[in-house]
Amino acid sequence: MTGAGEVDDDEPAEDVPPGWRAAARDRRVWAILAVVAFLLVCCCSAAAGTLLALSAGLFAA
Repeated sequence: MTGAGEVDDDEPAEDVPPGWRAAARDRRVWAILAVVAFLLVCCCSAAAGTLLALSAGLFAA
């Protein structure tokens, strides 16, 4: 029983296509998204570190 403002997770979403629901349940999709997020974080942190090192070197000179 759901109250006002609560969502029942057992009911399928009405505005989501069936293909998306199946993909969201697939663990491979979540694994791929996790790898992409990890690579994105690593690349951004490496770029930020490089920029920080360059700016520190320029200000020290």
